[in-house]
Amino acid sequence: MSDNQNDTNTDTESSIIPEGFNESGYAPFSKHIGPFVYKKETDSEGNVQGSVGVVMTDTHIGGNNRGHGGLMLTILDEAMGMTAALQKGGQPVVTLSMHSNFIAGTTPGQFLRATGTITQTTATVAFVEGKAWCGDTLVGSASGVWKYLRKRDK
Repeated sequence: MSDNQNDTNTDTESSIIPEGFNESGYAPFSKHIGPFVYKKETDSEGNVQGSVGVVMTDTHIGGNNRGHGGLMLTILDEAMGMTAALQKGGQPVVTLSMHSNFIAGTTPGQFLRATGTITQTTATVAFVEGKAWCGDTLVGSASGVWKYLRKRDK
C-alpha cells in the first residue's frame, strides 16, 4: 500500500469519528486493538459519562464477516469502566462482572461507539449500564459492576 493510500484511509477514518473524541488512551491494549478514541461528557445534573469509539476496519472482523464480538465486549468494558472511574475523579477500577447482549452486527467502515451510565455507586463499587451503537443502530448493551481500587504510588 502506498503512502497516499494510507493517508486516504486515515482521512476517511477520522472523518467518521464524531466531534469530541480523541486518542488520549488509557492502556496499551486499547491502542493495539483499536486504536480507541475517548470522550468525556458531563450532563446538566453533573453526571459524568465516558464514551469510547473505534473505526471498524478489516482487522476487527470475525469469521462471519461481521465485527468480532470480543471487540464489542472490550469497547463496552472500556466505556463502562471509564464512566465508573470518572465518577470518582479518575479512581482506578477493575471489572468484577459484566453481562452483555449482542443485538446487531457491525461491518468495516462504521464507527462503533459505546457509552457508560452509572446506575448506582457505593464506597467500593459502581453499577454501570452500557450501550454500543453504529450510527443510529443499537448493536449491543451491557450491565456490570466495577470495583474501585486504591491509587498506586508512582
